[in-house]
Amino acid sequence: MRKLPLLRTSLFSTPRALGWALLLGALLAPALAHADGWSALKGRVVVSDAEFGSYGSDAAMTSAVKKQSKSTIKGEGSWTLNLMVFLKEPAGATTLNIVYYDISVKPHDQVNFAEVQVQASQKIVQVNNISISKDQGFVKGHKYEVRATRVIGGKEKVYAKGVVQLK
Repeated sequence: MRKLPLLRTSLFSTPRALGWALLLGALLAPALAHADGWSALKGRVVVSDAEFGSYGSDAAMTSAVKKQSKSTIKGEGSWTLNLMVFLKEPAGATTLNIVYYDISVKPHDQVNFAEVQVQASQKIVQVNNISISKDQGFVKGHKYEVRATRVIGGKEKVYAKGVVQLK
């Protein structure tokens, strides 16, 4: 049996070929990253004044979440928030903290937090009907950064965040 000679060059053997390969990778990366339909939302907490529901597909969920998203929530001393949390990575634990920071003041103050139950491998967390009020330290007109976090080794690890203003 005769062996074929080994090819001694590779696709990346010249700077020009390497440049083309990198360009092609850069062009294809966004398409591959959005293959699951909601990748553009990774790392974001989306806030709404209406409950989030069940969705038949990633595309339907992404469309509905974007339509429901609100940058301001209205209320009179109390507000009801609905959150759709798209984690950058699975939490790796059975609980996450939803933490509220008042970003209208310097330094940004942590106002409140709530612990939510999740599955360790979960990537999307839906939390409906969260009641917050001025009695808990929230102030009408202020903006709040909403974070999905865990405390690991004494440090806050942020999995997702978003901003909402209370009117």
